[in-house]
Amino acid sequence: MKAAIRLDSGGDVSLKPGETSNGSVAWSYPRDGAHMSTPIVYGDYLYNVRWNGVLNCYNARTGERICQKRLGGGSTGFSASPVAGDGKIYFPSEDGDVFVVKAGPAFELIATNAMGDVCMASPALSKGVIYFRTKSHVAAVAAAR
Repeated sequence: MKAAIRLDSGGDVSLKPGETSNGSVAWSYPRDGAHMSTPIVYGDYLYNVRWNGVLNCYNARTGERICQKRLGGGSTGFSASPVAGDGKIYFPSEDGDVFVVKAGPAFELIATNAMGDVCMASPALSKGVIYFRTKSHVAAVAAAR
């Protein structure tokens, strides 16, 4: 389940059966939640990749699903959480491919970068560098200076 909890909420914020919103919950979806990875809000949108690579983009305020696309061919898992920066969102797959998606309401796959190794760890960002940890290596990627 995915749910957007209002910032001024407190106490019990649970939904009754059949409800998708209430005074504490702005919106929710009972299905299509992430299995392992953490959804990410970037700009006005919430991005959620399921274990099988199905990526959903929602309006973060209303919960309206903007688009749904599959990353990869459906044969790899997604357990690492995505990170975002510079208008892009990075989704590592367990097979070691990093899918770079342009942030925004229209799906645009910018690149698929093969790390060449199993990747189950979430990337890290620091001072303009993105770090990827695979089963056997750590890679740091930054713009040329």
